Amino acid sequence: MPRILISYRHSDSLAIAGRIFDRLAAYYGRESIFQDIENIPFGTHIRKHIETTLQTIDLMLVLIGPGWIGPTPRGEAKIAHANDLVRLEVETALVRGMPVIPLLVDGAKMPASTDLPESLRDFVFLNAPEISSGRDFHSHMDRVIETIERAFPGGSRTRGSLATSINARPRHAAVPRNNEALTAPTGKTVWVYPMGYLGLPVLILLIVHHLIVNSFNLDSGYLRAASFVVPSCFGFLLSWRERTSFRAAVLLGAVVGIVAVTGMTVSESLNSGDPILPSTIYEWRENIEYAVTIGLCFIGAHMVAHVLRARMARTSKLPS
Repeated sequence: MPRILISYRHSDSLAIAGRIFDRLAAYYGRESIFQDIENIPFGTHIRKHIETTLQTIDLMLVLIGPGWIGPTPRGEAKIAHANDLVRLEVETALVRGMPVIPLLVDGAKMPASTDLPESLRDFVFLNAPEISSGRDFHSHMDRVIETIERAFPGGSRTRGSLATSINARPRHAAVPRNNEALTAPTGKTVWVYPMGYLGLPVLILLIVHHLIVNSFNLDSGYLRAASFVVPSCFGFLLSWRERTSFRAAVLLGAVVGIVAVTGMTVSESLNSGDPILPSTIYEWRENIEYAVTIGLCFIGAHMVAHVLRARMARTSKLPS
């Protein structure tokens, strides 16, 4: 079984790195997939630590997003620094003759050789498949896994033949989906996805509103509490389980808030006989406050889950 290291820059492609880790871990086992070379002990020679760590690795995947070279506020690239960890990881792998697969994330292009230090000039000529975080993610990862499988028949391929096999792989060759069990847990269709994270919280909020306001005429504080808890739970799950982007969370949060408050207004109107549209400034303000609260809780919980995943990724380490 190959031992695979995912090399990436946190500020560039942290979210999709987590998805790639989960997909490869589901296929090869979590003990075979590693993220980051971090937690380097104080006083330890960084390059020697990386060299020692890479002795246990068979293959390196390098995730290249739009900011992979690491631009700094002063205009220089982080990868130009001799002590940049991403640079050291890739340099060490190339020097050791380890097979390296660059993965172009979300439409990123391979950097120009002039943008890289001399030690990485040949890196730009490696064949690099594209990986999208959208609906094509699984088909793109199928191609990567198939390439690794061709290089590791039975897990016995040597490093030299592995490098040859990977570099000879056609960039856009089709790969059959031969692992249905792998895609089953996360293979949600484009229609099931919004129903789970949009329809369910709206439905729950409408039921809670009906019980609190129409059926039992309880204090409105209970409804406000539900407007915090329900969207927060679904926003957290959206980020934690689906690894969606912040833009998607903002869109879904806004839609959940607007649809839920609209449904509450219609439900209350049908029960009381009052007009559907609010008739006073106070009613308009209250409706807007509920919609904004629901949307912000959804988005905020999504961000909390993203931060927690980032912390977990930073604390994960390779066995020495």
